Amino acid sequence: MSKSKLGISSFDLDIKFKDKDEAYRYAKRLKEFIRYTCNKYENYEAQAIICTSNIKGNTSIVYYEHNGKKGRPKKIKEYSPFDIKYYNGNLEVDWHIHILLVSKPVYAFREKIKAYIDKNWYDKLIKKEYVKSKEYKRTYKKDTNIKKIEYFIDQAEDILFCNYCNEDTIPKEYSLKKLYNAFMKMRTAKRNIGKISNKKLLKADDDYYKIMKYYWNITKEQNNKSINDFMGKIKQEKIIDNIDILKKGNKVQKNLCRRNGIFKEDIGF
Repeated sequence: MSKSKLGISSFDLDIKFKDKDEAYRYAKRLKEFIRYTCNKYENYEAQAIICTSNIKGNTSIVYYEHNGKKGRPKKIKEYSPFDIKYYNGNLEVDWHIHILLVSKPVYAFREKIKAYIDKNWYDKLIKKEYVKSKEYKRTYKKDTNIKKIEYFIDQAEDILFCNYCNEDTIPKEYSLKKLYNAFMKMRTAKRNIGKISNKKLLKADDDYYKIMKYYWNITKEQNNKSINDFMGKIKQEKIIDNIDILKKGNKVQKNLCRRNGIFKEDIGF
C-alpha cells in the first residue's frame, strides 16, 4: 500500500442555518466528527479550521486594534466602502459554514466528511420548516491551497480549530492556529504602517509567509497538476476551436465554388 500524503481540501455546503447559534452548534459537531474519525481509523490525521459567517464574501477584512495596551486585542472587521455602496449597506447573507481541512489521507478523509454532512446535516435540516429540500444540493468537496484560509478568516464570525496530527506529520509551529495568529499579526501590522517600526512589520510578514510556504509545499504537486490540467484543457479547447474554424472555412469555400459554378474537379485539388 502506498504511503498516504498530506493534502488540503475545502467544502462547499449548500446549507443555510437559522441563526448564529445553530451554525456554531453544527461547526462543533463537525469538529467532534473529525476527532472521532482520527481516533477510529489507523493512520488518519487531520487539522481543520471551521468558520461560521453571515457576511458576503470578499466584502470585509479583519485585524486587531492597535492601541499599545497589554491583554487580548479587540478584533476589528472593516467593510469595503465600495461594497457598502454597491449592496446599499446590506452585506449580510444567511448563516453558513466554511471548512478547510488538512488531512492524511486526503481523498478518503474528505469522503467521510462529505458522507457525514450529507447524512446528518442535510436530512435533519430539511425536516425543519424553514428548509425546503428542493433548495439544497449535496456537499461538494475539492482540492484547494492554503491561500483560501484568508478568504475564510476575513468573513468569519466564530472560528473553531482542531489539530489531530502527530507532530512529525505537521510540527506544532506550523499548525493552522499558528498560521491564523501569524496572519492576524501581519494584517494588523500592515494596517498600522507608520505606527509600528519597520522591523516589527518585516518580522510579522516573514513569520506569516514562513508558515504559508510550509503549506504551499504540501500542495505543490497538487497545484502543479491543477495548472497542467488547466493548460491541457485550454490547449484542447483551442484545437477544437481551430477545427471548427477549418470546417466553417471549408463550408464557406464549398458554397462559394457552387455559387460561381466551380466544382472540386475544376479547381485542381
